Order: sequence, then structure tokens, then C-alpha cells
Amino acid sequence: MRVLSTALSPGQPSVIIADDSAVAREGLAAIIRCELGYTVCGLAIDERTTSELAEKHQPDLLVIEPFLGHHDGIFLLKQLAARFPRVRILAVSRQREEIYAERALRAGASGYWMKTSTREELIRALDTVVAGELYVSSRIASRVVHEVVNRRATYPKVPNLTDRELHVFRLNGAGLGPSRIAQELGISRKTVETYHEHIKLKLGFHDADALRRGAREWFELNHR
Repeated sequence: MRVLSTALSPGQPSVIIADDSAVAREGLAAIIRCELGYTVCGLAIDERTTSELAEKHQPDLLVIEPFLGHHDGIFLLKQLAARFPRVRILAVSRQREEIYAERALRAGASGYWMKTSTREELIRALDTVVAGELYVSSRIASRVVHEVVNRRATYPKVPNLTDRELHVFRLNGAGLGPSRIAQELGISRKTVETYHEHIKLKLGFHDADALRRGAREWFELNHR
């Protein structure tokens, strides 16, 4: 765990950055310090150090890549939002916003910024969230008026999955079998198989092989 010793300045927003990539952590910290003048009081590398730093510093803002390894990022956001209700959360992620932005906001985040977006959009996202407002890209906002034609159309019923079902579907697409998924989620294999039955029913897969093929195809389309 790395903890920075910078003293907090009155009126200056304090920020914790959590990401499993050192390059991402350092890059975000540089932008936040130099271009916005916010105080970066901690850099976290995983779920544990994120919680420890948030507990210690009680920051104004948590900037986090919620999908750390195979962790369920939406569930992690729910946990952090419940544990630190006064901390505003900006999710900065490599996962596609068409799938996850709305779920992240429902989980308690105040914004969702994709890492493939621009530096200017990141600054706008940070300013928006610190100001107490919600941030999503203009593309996601425009979906309120009309549906954007994108890769999600290949599997139009995926949004009907619950957050946990979507995570199980994603792990299938990443190539994990039922036993490994059970280990990752801390649940029984039987529970994983129950999730598989729900997913097959909702997405129209006839058997386990069709589920695996469909999950792999969806994963490749949405996680490049």
C-alpha cells in the first residue's frame, strides 16, 4: 500500500485513486494534482487498500477502477458507497460504458468515465462529480432520447440480467468454468449453475455449450 503524506489544504478537494495499474494510478494522480489542484492523499492497488485508505482519510472523492482483476466491479461499488456514503465515487474503467455506466450509477457511483476517452473529458468528469452532480458521457446521456447503435445490439437482452448474473456471464466469457467462477465469487458451484440456468432462460441459450459460445462472443465484442 502506498500512502502519500501530502497535507490536506482547507477547501481543496481530497482524492484517493484506486487502480491495479501503476501507470493508470500515476497518470490520474498527475492530472488531478497539476491540472485541477486537488489533493491526492492516497493511491490504492486493490479492494483492501482502497477500504483502508478511505477509512483513514475520508476523502471527498474516490477515483476507482472497480473491475480489479476478476472482481465484480458493480458489487464493489455498492459496498464502497454503503460503507462511505459521504465519499463521492468516480468510476474510471476499461469496461464499456454502454454495459456498465448505468449500473455503476445505480450502485452508488456519481460518474463513469472510460479510459479510452479524452483527458478533457476526464477533467470534466472530475469537476462534475466534485460539484455534486452526476457524470456520464454525452453518448450515454443521448441514449435517453434515442438508442445508439452499438455492439450491444448483438445481445439486446443482456441488460435484463441482474448485476450478479451479468458478472457470471462475463466470467464465462473470460473463459472461467463453473468451479473457478464459484471460487472467484465465494459461492458454491451449485449456485453458479443456478445463475447459468437463469442466464440461459433470459438470453435464450438452449444448453451449456450455447451459453459458453455466446458468453465468449459477447465478451470479445464488449471487452476489447
